[in-house]
Amino acid sequence: MLLATFRSPELAPGGRLVERIAVRGVLFRGPELLLLASRHGDYKFPGGGVEPGESFAVALQREFREECGYDAVVVGAELVTTREEVPAIDAEYDVFGMTSYYFDCSGGTPVGEQQLEGYEAELELTPQWVTVDAALAANRRVMESGVGVMRWLVRETAVLEWLSARTR
Repeated sequence: MLLATFRSPELAPGGRLVERIAVRGVLFRGPELLLLASRHGDYKFPGGGVEPGESFAVALQREFREECGYDAVVVGAELVTTREEVPAIDAEYDVFGMTSYYFDCSGGTPVGEQQLEGYEAELELTPQWVTVDAALAANRRVMESGVGVMRWLVRETAVLEWLSARTR
């Protein structure tokens, strides 16, 4: 189910498009959700890009290991999908398009240190168990302040809103 599409208003119709497919995990432990907190105070779902030759499940399990230090996460059914189109950084393209698939996950065992990429380490991403409503409130505060990474903040907040409505 496509939950939302986000397209930067400055993008002209058409243009050279580079595509990325990403997977993101929705892992609950009781009323709390495993998310990544940034130094700005916002939350994002564990996940990232699918590498060539990886299945969605294998990619998401890799991302949980790298970003959260969690192993043995069971990837279940697809919940929702989001679509983003923003200006491309690479001069070879005009538009960077990313489709993110969110999956219901279970299990998981903390096994070690995070293996963060440069921008993830700079943002001091830290795995935390938090309720949907607390994460939603934090993301809204950061959006109002303008200090966070707005592109993913809008996407992740939309999914948190969907989860909040679903759990009521």
